[in-house]
Amino acid sequence: MTGTPAQLKAQILELTRQYSRQVHGAFRPAADPERSAWQDWQTIPYAGRVFTEDEVEAAVASTLDFWLTLGREGEAFQQELAAFLGVRHSLLVNSGSSANLIAISALTSPKLPAERRIKPGDEVITVAAGFPTTVAPIVQVGAVPVFVDADPVTGNARCDQLELAYSPGKTKAVMMAHALGNPFDLAATLAFCRKYDLWLVEDNCDALGCSYSMPRPLAESLGFTENSPGLDEGPDRVVRYTGTWGDLSTQSFYPPHHLTMGEGGAVNIVRDAKLKVIAESFRDWGRDCWCPSGIDNTCGKRFGWQLGELPAGYGYQGSP
Repeated sequence: MTGTPAQLKAQILELTRQYSRQVHGAFRPAADPERSAWQDWQTIPYAGRVFTEDEVEAAVASTLDFWLTLGREGEAFQQELAAFLGVRHSLLVNSGSSANLIAISALTSPKLPAERRIKPGDEVITVAAGFPTTVAPIVQVGAVPVFVDADPVTGNARCDQLELAYSPGKTKAVMMAHALGNPFDLAATLAFCRKYDLWLVEDNCDALGCSYSMPRPLAESLGFTENSPGLDEGPDRVVRYTGTWGDLSTQSFYPPHHLTMGEGGAVNIVRDAKLKVIAESFRDWGRDCWCPSGIDNTCGKRFGWQLGELPAGYGYQGSP
């Protein structure tokens, strides 16, 4: 194999595609004529991977370019995920568990109004039976999880218990997952959150691509007038993807989920753009800057901060 770097890369990627077609036929989409036929001795995975040579080529190409952090493919994915859901921004992180931690941590920021900010000892309502990393971040930020029961039929929260869980002056947010793609009662939960001015964080890790609809008058009373992209149930209803009704939502891309990158997760900023800067700061070591990696000082203030007793002009991409 000889040639320029570009030629070598093209040859490697073509061989990669050939290899994938020969070796990974069992993982092609069900309707793909090249998919290997299932044999009666084979097991049926509960969350099998589905991919073609396109995904294998993209993975190898990223490795050849040696992007070990958020690179060209990741930037494109963030934009495409946000566009698919119809949210303001999507921020990639290393896992769905980290996405939950960043989402709830963002709501502790001093940049938020004091009466809405989650402070140590404040309460966050969640469901009693669910994945641990929906609950653990609440404890990690110093808040107190207050549990409502799970419905044994749906696996989701008993939203009729939300009022019982509410504590004036202490409850600041609701954080719950859509269990196995089955949406929790968003109409009741949103009405409750609007009533008491609470944050809603949707753990959407098990529900990417699932949708929820409600009668248009009810949706409009809760502040929703538009459908998510590509969804429509007629003029009398508003239908949106799960993960687009709350203030923040989270995704996981671990292999058993609907879409996988091997690992990874995302925080979706549904409407309020200021939450992006806060969430991004928690993701990126506390830096407070909108500059993408490698592009510095677009604000012209990077070296203009006075941080405590540090020398004037000292800073890392802006103020902490």
